[in-house]
Amino acid sequence: MLKFLLTQKTAEWATSALVLVSAGIAGHQAALGMTQAQLMGAATAILGSVMAAVMVRLWPDDKKIPIRVRVRKDD
Repeated sequence: MLKFLLTQKTAEWATSALVLVSAGIAGHQAALGMTQAQLMGAATAILGSVMAAVMVRLWPDDKKIPIRVRVRKDD
């Protein structure tokens, strides 16, 4: 079960949900009224969650990449 929780697809869904929730909460609070400092903090939270989603998407997998190495045999 733990293997399912730590897959790439789960991380992508979790970070997309984080972006959606943080943007929704920030938008709702902005509609109710926010100061400029609170609005900038909310924008920073949204940008941070977007950055996390991009990192999960672009971060390299743990798959081993085969490397070809030339070996010289000296006599």
